[in-house]
Amino acid sequence: MNKKELIWGLVLTALVAVLVIVGWLPLANAIGLLGVACLAWFFRKEELNRWIKVGLFLLLVPLAFWVASYEPEGFAYPLLFSLADDAGEAARYQLSVDFAKGIAGFLLLYLLWPRLRANEFVVSARLSLVFMLLAPLFIIGVAISVLGLQWQPKPVEQILQFAVVSLLITCIAEEVFMRFLFQQNLRNAIASFTANRALQDIIPLLLVTGIFVAIHAGISGAAIWVYALVGFLYGLSYTLSKNILYPIAIHFLVNQIHFSFLTYPL
Repeated sequence: MNKKELIWGLVLTALVAVLVIVGWLPLANAIGLLGVACLAWFFRKEELNRWIKVGLFLLLVPLAFWVASYEPEGFAYPLLFSLADDAGEAARYQLSVDFAKGIAGFLLLYLLWPRLRANEFVVSARLSLVFMLLAPLFIIGVAISVLGLQWQPKPVEQILQFAVVSLLITCIAEEVFMRFLFQQNLRNAIASFTANRALQDIIPLLLVTGIFVAIHAGISGAAIWVYALVGFLYGLSYTLSKNILYPIAIHFLVNQIHFSFLTYPL
């Protein structure tokens, strides 16, 4: 561990301690974050034996998802706002600040950012940028057509609050989980068996699209196909660019346009 990592580690430890003390982060999740940091720090080492890396992967993935999703009984993250539903019914959507998910995302972003390998396929930055701008419009257009989303603009204050939480917690964490934990590692594993670059990129893309759909367990009907399209295009942006910033940006734009102007949630 170098000096820079040590400083960031101390800052993170202090932040987590403060969040636990003020009651905004469960102690169990704080301990889990320490485990995520340690596992990710070892996992990123290129010189590790293949089977040791497999073992670390099998520990890191469930722990990271547990930390990001677990809420002890009686605990609630700070609530920013609720979207009211019909009188007498529960709110249809609540925006809370899930600190565990956000911190886990930034931890993995910092520790697992991959170095581009010499044989990896990458398109030009201009093409990646065009894809980043067009993909959200295509996704929203399909969602409106297939799911019948209606015009439902939100107050500016809620739009701004949603933007901050969506970017810094939802989009970064979910894309880092999907791209760094799954897609990139699957690509590296397949590359160890074949030099065919098409197989190295297409197989992980399809598998991770399936995982993306599977983790959205509450969806059904036509929404499954919309989520499949969404997961595929998020993953394709990473396949083309090998840069996590592009799927994060697309994910953010889709979420933000959907929330700001249309029926939300689905």
